[in-house]
Amino acid sequence: MATPPISANPGAPLVVPPFGGIRPQRQPLGLPAGSVRALLTLMIMGIIWALMLMPEENHVKIPLYLFYLMFLILGHYFAAHGHSIRGPRTGPASPLHLPAGSIRFIIFLGFAAVLGYRYYLTRDFERVISLEEPILERPYLPFILVGAFFLGLFMSRVVGRMLSGPDGVPAWFQDFQAWIALLATLGLVVVILILFVINPSVAKEQRIDWPTLENVLAAIISFYFGMRS
Repeated sequence: MATPPISANPGAPLVVPPFGGIRPQRQPLGLPAGSVRALLTLMIMGIIWALMLMPEENHVKIPLYLFYLMFLILGHYFAAHGHSIRGPRTGPASPLHLPAGSIRFIIFLGFAAVLGYRYYLTRDFERVISLEEPILERPYLPFILVGAFFLGLFMSRVVGRMLSGPDGVPAWFQDFQAWIALLATLGLVVVILILFVINPSVAKEQRIDWPTLENVLAAIISFYFGMRS
């Protein structure tokens, strides 16, 4: 029969570490596992919801790369629970220290509210979500984003072997990745503001269009989700 653990202080309560005594590894920015991905997810969803809620007369349509990025992020985020979010190596805390399931509930509630409001205004399912351009006009976009995701997945394995120690990947490297992804998302917010708020108010020849920059920023975000898989 196994001997129960003996506390160094007989009067102190015995504290048993979660997940069978496995010590959770440090996560990006010192936050609970999945917190940075939760921030990125909410920022991307927020951009999409804001574009969908803009008045009809503005003729705002969701850029195609945001549409692809949304599905890639949602697919990864919901599949990550129990593996890279709230698992033996990541700890019991939920992302951003919120109650369990809060991020998923916010995502569901946000889409339900925005889609319901759009349908109330248009009474037409085909106009609930308007894409910027036909999918076939930019057939390379899925390959860029999915390729960036799998490149991040491959790099995470390489870096894991090269840099990982007893406590996992070094904190500085995790934080560097997180800040790059967050800055890329903020850059995407700035680009969206220029395209849909500033550009319509200036002459056509003065408008700014950065399709390559948009693709690069979206690929960086996709790459981060791959690295954290």
